[in-house]
Amino acid sequence: MFLGPDGWLGIDIGPLGSAILYGALALFVIHLSRHADEAFPADASLAERQAWVATAFVTLIYLRWLTFMTLLPDLGAAADEISNPASRRFVIHLGMLIVAWIVVAKVVRSGNREAVELDERDLRVQNDASRAGSALLAVMIIGLISALATRPEWMSPWLRPLIVANALVGLLIGKTLTENVYAVLRYRRGRA
Repeated sequence: MFLGPDGWLGIDIGPLGSAILYGALALFVIHLSRHADEAFPADASLAERQAWVATAFVTLIYLRWLTFMTLLPDLGAAADEISNPASRRFVIHLGMLIVAWIVVAKVVRSGNREAVELDERDLRVQNDASRAGSALLAVMIIGLISALATRPEWMSPWLRPLIVANALVGLLIGKTLTENVYAVLRYRRGRA
């Protein structure tokens, strides 16, 4: 998936690599359902556990998006089609990751039925994480605008409508990843 056809290392692992990833996700869900208390610190709140799960899956989604984005400029005119070979693979992998994320999140939640959904500390962490994500989003947008203004020849292969649309989606994925990483680090710092 991440090293797939024309991926970062140019190794074609295609369906076999995907099967390995999804098999590992299935084993993770089974292990987590049996040993959820051992996977997280004993004093971790439900929101902290969900932040860890979200960080793991958003990281996988972001890595898959990066691989997808590196393929688009090389597609030429095919990059302007919604259903091109790269986008079909990306959507399939994205769908599988989202389904796995939902299943893992439900497993984590079911192991903590008596837990309080959000306490005051969790709300503060979420608010601060949202601010950190918004700040990074603003920095990324300013960086893209600066790159467009100062390096138009370098940016020209990226200025196809669907590539720009996918880049904007990537900004949102980056914002979400930042929020979750910030929340996980904040919870961890609070425990130290």
